[in-house]
Amino acid sequence: MTDIISQEEAQQIKKLKRLLEGWRMALLPLKSVLLWEQQWHPCAILGGISLLYLTFWFLDLNSLTTFAIVGLILNFIDFIVPIICNSIYGPSAWTGQQEKVYEDICKSIVLNYNKFLSQVRSFYSLREKSPCRYYITSKGLLCVLAWISSSVNPMFLLYLFSVAVFLWPGIQKRGISNTFVSMFNKLPKPLKSE
Repeated sequence: MTDIISQEEAQQIKKLKRLLEGWRMALLPLKSVLLWEQQWHPCAILGGISLLYLTFWFLDLNSLTTFAIVGLILNFIDFIVPIICNSIYGPSAWTGQQEKVYEDICKSIVLNYNKFLSQVRSFYSLREKSPCRYYITSKGLLCVLAWISSSVNPMFLLYLFSVAVFLWPGIQKRGISNTFVSMFNKLPKPLKSE
């Protein structure tokens, strides 16, 4: 990434590096999987997410219990991963190349987080600039979301959202999203009536 980062972003990167210190050995293979460095990585992502959601579907738990179990699993993973990484890989196993990749991961997380916040702020700035467009857009999106969630199983929607989130980095890196946008732009435009 050759982006010029501001002083504030540099501070955010340093803070994130300290926060994820115990996870650094786990983040390197995770980055490889999310960016589809092997051909089987998208299948592994899809299979893992499908297995997780299939397990919750078979358990047939209510929503609150499902959230509690997911929270317990995430809490356990957050506790055990740094312990396992530190016991398998000692501090001497960490190389300069791995440190550079780790810093790139943290930089990417911070830049994407700031980009997302910027887009949210620009959407909410429409409230002052163009209140009519803001309310039409927000109410329209909320109505569409309510209609979709009443028509489709919420667990299935969450599954689709999870698949999209975990496959998105690989889709972006491979340029698949650009291919779809260019195909959409090549569609014939409707004729304007005079």
